[in-house]
Amino acid sequence: MSTTPPPFPPEYLNADKGPQALAIIIVFPSLALVIVALRFYTRRFLVNSISHEDLTILAALIFSIATSICQAFQVKNGMGRHIQALTMEQGINSLKALFASIMMYNFGLTLTKISIVLQYIRIAHQKSHLRWCWALFWITILHCIDSFVTGVLSCYPVPKFWDDRIPGGCVNKPALWYANAAINIIQDIWLVALPIFILRKLFMPRREKIVLMLILGLGGFACCASVIRLNALHTVATSQDITWDNPGTATWSTIELNVGIICASLPTLRALFAKYFPRFFSSSVLSRGNVGNGYRSNGYSRKRNSVSHDGTLLDGTIHVKNEVDVDVESAKNEGPFADSSSDTALRAPPSAFVR
Repeated sequence: MSTTPPPFPPEYLNADKGPQALAIIIVFPSLALVIVALRFYTRRFLVNSISHEDLTILAALIFSIATSICQAFQVKNGMGRHIQALTMEQGINSLKALFASIMMYNFGLTLTKISIVLQYIRIAHQKSHLRWCWALFWITILHCIDSFVTGVLSCYPVPKFWDDRIPGGCVNKPALWYANAAINIIQDIWLVALPIFILRKLFMPRREKIVLMLILGLGGFACCASVIRLNALHTVATSQDITWDNPGTATWSTIELNVGIICASLPTLRALFAKYFPRFFSSSVLSRGNVGNGYRSNGYSRKRNSVSHDGTLLDGTIHVKNEVDVDVESAKNEGPFADSSSDTALRAPPSAFVR
């Protein structure tokens, strides 16, 4: 009696999750591309001020697209199919593309976070807040360097990552992946928390504070995708059929990266919406005639300072000269004990202003 195991059934060998993964790999970078294009249109033609965070998010988008190209190459070489259905060459090529996609993903995610932090640095005024922003900035860069070095050297020699027949060894890759994912989640939480501390002490209506905190905290929304991706990493780390199980990690990596880029860019589109949809995005404080002249209402006026140092972070008003129309300088200097001689002092009680 033969003891040879039966061959795998055709439905098993023909099963393919690649097309679903490919759809996500194409759709999310495309959405990010559209949003970033609108961001640059807004910054260049409406606000007329392209800043460092804009260029950083553009670099992040380039690495995001590169990540998707690598993942598409994985699909071409069998990602989403059972490993028993692939040739040795397909398996090696798929792992080579995985290796490259990990590098591109890390660079793209780092640049996205740096772009968000640069926005925070632009609006932070207190030294303690700036210290926390710069701390996150340098921690993000150092983590990127660490991820790159440990990723490249996770196997020795390096080609052993994609060809296990080569003599050598590898570090505990699942532990490395878990550690990197955990650090990314901590950074995401940090990104969400920073706007709360930056804006909570400003002297402005509570509702405006909350809205600004939500807008500036959008970049941390990718934290949700990071947590879900951690579960997908566990599946791959314990998998005996990596090409079949890897689409979950690949797709959630794509979602995390591109959602981060989109959320980091959405606040900068307020100027665009204010111009083309003034009914829904106009300010209740300013009107077109007041651009550059400060707030005016009922005969009273006050000088206005933007949230950003150069007036180019966000734009929530009907005009598009400055991007966040809120008095940060006034909020810092005004209040019950404000110096009436200050250039930014309120020349009328807050109740005199229509909001």
